[in-house]
Amino acid sequence: RTQQQVATGQKIFKPSEDPVAASRVVNMKDTLASIEQQQSNINSARSRITLAEGILNNVVDAIHRVRELAIQANNDSQNESTRLFIADEVQQIQESILNLANTTDSNNEFLFSGGLTRFKPFSRNEAGGFVYNGDESHREVQISHSRRIAVDDPGSDIFLEIKNGNGTFNIMNGLENKGSGIIDPGRASGDYIADTYAIVFNQSYPPYAADTLSKEIPLTYSVVDSSGKVLKAGVHFEEGKKIEFNGVHTSIKGTPVDGDYFVVNPSQNQDIFTTLQNLVDALQSKTPDENDKIGFHSAINRSLTDLTQTLDNILQIHGKIGARLNALDSQEIINDSYRLQIRAVLSEIEDLDFAEAVSRLNLELTGLEASQKAFTRVQDISLFNFL
Repeated sequence: RTQQQVATGQKIFKPSEDPVAASRVVNMKDTLASIEQQQSNINSARSRITLAEGILNNVVDAIHRVRELAIQANNDSQNESTRLFIADEVQQIQESILNLANTTDSNNEFLFSGGLTRFKPFSRNEAGGFVYNGDESHREVQISHSRRIAVDDPGSDIFLEIKNGNGTFNIMNGLENKGSGIIDPGRASGDYIADTYAIVFNQSYPPYAADTLSKEIPLTYSVVDSSGKVLKAGVHFEEGKKIEFNGVHTSIKGTPVDGDYFVVNPSQNQDIFTTLQNLVDALQSKTPDENDKIGFHSAINRSLTDLTQTLDNILQIHGKIGARLNALDSQEIINDSYRLQIRAVLSEIEDLDFAEAVSRLNLELTGLEASQKAFTRVQDISLFNFL
């Protein structure tokens, strides 16, 4: 047995030799196997998350490029021909982002389909819109005994569920507006009350209609909510002056005319592809007269605001990805440390002390040799030799 121990470097060969130690060895080996699997999961998760991070970096670069093109097109020095060229580039970027959203990993699984990794996440429908074919779930892997981590984000979170406007409300021009008023996307304060509001301009409001001193009837506006309740009435309009009500803060450049109006709606989810398509539609629109130019500039301003929301949403997801990568690195270090501790304890239980075993073997060999010599001497003794 001692020779076998020295040859193999192990102290225990059968559970019956030390049942307690054998049980601890089995448990520790199971723990080591779990840690090895968790480390493998961490490597796989890091590979998938890093790939997603690279894809989102490309999407962010594409959005920055679209913003540059939108700002360029919003200049009145551009004409319809140059804006069509810009629209063509935006369409190409839209197609590029669609391809990025349908990226697959090394296992030919789609990155942004949620749990339905075999389904292509985004496709065009017959109406020319875009459809999400994945689900809302996250794929998770075990990276420690008590911790799981998501390795992806569903495409709906990244590309679909993006609030339009300023993220709280969205302001639209009246379809029949004739003036040159261009409204700011605005901001919401803490006392914002979500509702649909109309900012209506009127030059015949009673307090001013009979103004005989100025010989000019001033432009006023009223604010009405969805129930028809008038929140403000007969407010004198000044270009660039703040318009504030129920937590809505905005202003108007240019001059609306009697009958113009603007509608303030709570922000709705708008996918990135629709945002890009709205920009393309605005760029491809005809702008023969001044009123159409006002509508065009308003549409471009809305697209720029929507692109900002899209960019903020993707950067937020990007931040979550960075946090996951940090978590993987941290857990990998913890697992390595735990694995070393387990191996050290396992070594104490299972591994042989070679110095002690060799000394014991030499002692046993000496005893064996002495026994053999004594036996030989005894074997030679007989009654005849004695006599």
